[in-house]
Amino acid sequence: MSRNSKIVLAVVAVLVVVGGGVAALLLLGGGDGPEELTFDDATPTTADGGTTSAPSGGATGGDELDGTWVLSDRSTAGYRVLEDRIGGLANIEAVGRTNKVTGGFTVAGEQVSDITATVDVASITSDSSFRDGAFRTRIMDAEQFPTATFTAQPVTVTQLPADGATVEIPVDGTLTLKGEARPVTTTLQVKRAGAELQILGSIPVTFSDFGIETPQPPGLSVRDNGTVEFLLVATRS
Repeated sequence: MSRNSKIVLAVVAVLVVVGGGVAALLLLGGGDGPEELTFDDATPTTADGGTTSAPSGGATGGDELDGTWVLSDRSTAGYRVLEDRIGGLANIEAVGRTNKVTGGFTVAGEQVSDITATVDVASITSDSSFRDGAFRTRIMDAEQFPTATFTAQPVTVTQLPADGATVEIPVDGTLTLKGEARPVTTTLQVKRAGAELQILGSIPVTFSDFGIETPQPPGLSVRDNGTVEFLLVATRS
């Protein structure tokens, strides 16, 4: 093979790699996803685009919170992970979320137990249908493992939140992703908003700990670590 032919082949190879990277960039979607969840994300939206306050009611003292609490369809859960694109020249924060979250907890005096949240994996979406397809199939295999679950051990809460107030509650629990259960520790922020309890939290994860392989298409490298984030809105049943 002549020197000129080798140069031509090298140029073609570079174009293929760069082209593949650009294609991956275009297919995977645009810029960074939404900011981290806050309690403001639990504010209901009205038909005209305005906002309404959370339902009111109840006293602010001790055992009026006793009972079984159920997560509403205003709860949100999902993932946040960095994608390094085209040789690390651009970092995109990919975010996927869903409102299909079920579960709840029980309050009895200062004891909170039966804490669980289950997420419909296949319903998690981002700003990219290409990413979502990969997430549902080869990454999370949602057909075989349709849910992700977080359960927490019972906790003693010595300071129950007054209406409008927020308390922090450290919890130990178990996170199950793709059928793999691992112990986790996190701190939940719990806010009382009228007749609702809102729970804000996040859990750092290393995907390989759960047997999750991150995709590495041309021009793109997905980090092996990220965050599971959630905002749970609960009402008493």
